[in-house]
Amino acid sequence: MSSVKILHCADLHIGAAESSLGTLADSRRAETLITFENIVKLAKDSSVDILLIAGDLFNSNNIEDSFVTRVFECLSSIPDIKIVYAAGNHDPLNADSPFTKHTLPSNLYVLKTSDDCIEFSELNTRVYGKSFKETYMAGSESFSLSTDNSFINLMCIHGDLRSDLGSDYNSITSDFIKSSGMDYIALGHVHKRTDIGKIGDSFIAYCGCPEGQGFDELGEKGVYLGEVSMGDCKLDFVPVCKRMHLTENVDITDLATSNEIADKVLQFIKDKYPDSFADNLYKIILTGGIDDGIKLSLAEITTRVADSVYFVKLRDNTEFKIDYESLSKENTLKGIFVKKMLTKIESAESCEKAKLLYALNIGIKAFSGGVNYDET
Repeated sequence: MSSVKILHCADLHIGAAESSLGTLADSRRAETLITFENIVKLAKDSSVDILLIAGDLFNSNNIEDSFVTRVFECLSSIPDIKIVYAAGNHDPLNADSPFTKHTLPSNLYVLKTSDDCIEFSELNTRVYGKSFKETYMAGSESFSLSTDNSFINLMCIHGDLRSDLGSDYNSITSDFIKSSGMDYIALGHVHKRTDIGKIGDSFIAYCGCPEGQGFDELGEKGVYLGEVSMGDCKLDFVPVCKRMHLTENVDITDLATSNEIADKVLQFIKDKYPDSFADNLYKIILTGGIDDGIKLSLAEITTRVADSVYFVKLRDNTEFKIDYESLSKENTLKGIFVKKMLTKIESAESCEKAKLLYALNIGIKAFSGGVNYDET
């Protein structure tokens, strides 16, 4: 074969619970499993030759058998597709691993914990890589197995792409990549997708996680799908996530009531995400200037918005419209506080001014009893 069709995914973390979602946490766990099912369906519908899973399929080795059984059922349902798995730091290949404790689908190939190669002669392809044996693994500057240029050479590996060997999570350096002889290296571990890059003669990419697990994993999530040939790589990003985690700033200047603010927030996200606004998870940061003395009810605003979306949490980052210079001249506790803060802000380095301004704003709100326990 002159090319091989692949689907590259990683970091599903099936079984992980996004505890901050409260009663929605269990349904999100189920949705991650369903997203995996959809990835398998995508592989089948796209007639891929090889499905590469670059680690952390499960969030840990201590996972319910029901999740493992369903995952292996899905993989067994695509017997014509070769599936290669490199265990990650969350589900290392040891005695506790689901991949050692359960009977594996006949089309699933798990890379060993030492440098390994699996050959698919009918596809004229070799897949290299290795699995984590424990939570931590040292990296290397080279791979112990040599490649054969008469094959398409792929690598499936979980690790930390960096300039040195200082990571406990399998450092993968440029020198390692340049000497690897790979046509494409399918990476896992970093949850943020990268574009398809090239180091030396090897194409390389993190596909990211297919489902975000928090507001540090924002935006559209998915997989890479396409063809790899000797010296060439044509992969496209395909979104697969059920929901997106999104952080948005909404300016509520001059609004006063919870109803007005909730309507402004909803209109903002409807305008920006017209097709999926109700499905996503939002962290909304309220900004702008409001009149001194107004106490925002984040609980009420959240409740009003939550009726229309899957999940929302709010943070009040508004500022009172105050003449701080005049206030600092008042012989009151509030005035003394403002005077001291303005002095600190004036003498602070530029990188610290924003934090001090935020502290000033929080302090002023505290005088009015308008600060929530989790706002500082």
